[in-house]
Amino acid sequence: MTGALVAAAVILLAGSPRFRLRRRQPPPSAGDLIVLALLVSLGLDAGMTPGSAIAWARPYLHPALASGVTAVTRRAHLDGLAAGLRSAVGFGSDLFVSLARAVETGAALAPVLDAYQQGLAADVRADAETHLRRLPVKLVFPLALLMLPGLVLMVSGPALIDVFGRLS
Repeated sequence: MTGALVAAAVILLAGSPRFRLRRRQPPPSAGDLIVLALLVSLGLDAGMTPGSAIAWARPYLHPALASGVTAVTRRAHLDGLAAGLRSAVGFGSDLFVSLARAVETGAALAPVLDAYQQGLAADVRADAETHLRRLPVKLVFPLALLMLPGLVLMVSGPALIDVFGRLS
């Protein structure tokens, strides 16, 4: 009875906004950088300036990446876009540095973003293939431990039933 009351209290408190448990945000991944590159490319295609396209993408990003974008845009307002992009540290800094090189040389940003996105997607695909190659080896033991007893019962079960039937 008291266990049910405790469970009901926990459920009610968990639903309350005041006592809601904070969920940990997963760390940013390569997919978040791909989203950033796609959003900046979309902004550039829409006619935005590079700085405004980067700032426009910020609300749609992972919080860790969004804070890096905020730092870059603040620095860009003070020292210029190339210096702001070069000042990026942490997650996503390699994308910002490659964009800074394109801004400094006057090259088009869309090919830089596309190349970065394709390279990152290839890295993600290679990591996924590596994990998939390891999967059969990891599944051998659970498969043997869970399927083998059932297989033994299926094969030897009728013979055991026949033997025990003759005993009685």
